[in-house]
Amino acid sequence: PPPGYQPGPPPGYQQQPAYGQQQPGYQPPGAYGPQGGQPGYAGAYPPAGGPKPSFDVSKLTIAGWGVLGSALLTLIASFFPFWSVTGTGTIIEFTVSLNGWSLWWWLPVLLATAVGVVYALQLFGVLKPNQVKGDWLVYGAAASFVLMLVVLVQTFLYGGSALGYTGYSHGPSFGVFIAVVTTAALTYFMALVAQSAGAKLPFKVPGPA
Repeated sequence: PPPGYQPGPPPGYQQQPAYGQQQPGYQPPGAYGPQGGQPGYAGAYPPAGGPKPSFDVSKLTIAGWGVLGSALLTLIASFFPFWSVTGTGTIIEFTVSLNGWSLWWWLPVLLATAVGVVYALQLFGVLKPNQVKGDWLVYGAAASFVLMLVVLVQTFLYGGSALGYTGYSHGPSFGVFIAVVTTAALTYFMALVAQSAGAKLPFKVPGPA
C-alpha cells in the first residue's frame, strides 16, 4: 500500500460506539414500562373490580334494628307450637302440637323471613335499594301479618280431624301469638324504614326513623 494508507473496515463490519455512547436502538432501563405480572413493579396486577360490601353498624337506625329483630323473632317463633291438642288415653294424658311449618302456616313465616333477608342484603350493599323498592318490602311484611292473623283464626277452629284427634281439647298455642306480634312489628318498622327512604306509602307512619 502507498505511504499513509489506512485500511478500512471489512465489508459488513459496524463500528462499535465509543465508550459512554449508546448503541443504536438501545433504550436505558428506565424507558421500559413495568413488566406485567412480576412482583416489585407498581401496577403489575390489575385492581380487583367491583365495590366491596360494607356495613356500618353505627348508622343502623332504630327502625332498621326493628326490621332485623322482628324478622328473626318470627323465624324463631315458627318452631314453637302454633296449635296443640290435649287428651287423656286409657293410661296417660297426651299432648300433640303443630308448629309454624305445618299445613300452610309456613307461608307468612317465609314472607317475613324474606323481607328481613332482603333488607339485610341492602344494608350490606349486596342489593341496591332500587333493585327491591322499599314499599314492596312493606307490602310483603303486611301480607305476612295478615296471613298470620288467618293462621291464628284457623288454630281456634282447627279440630285436628286430619290427625284423628276429634273430640279432644284443642286450640292455639303460644307460638302463633308470638308470631302475630312479631309480624305486626315487622310491618311497622319496615314502613318506618321505607318512609324515611322516601317511599310513597298510603299514609304517614308515626315513629322514629
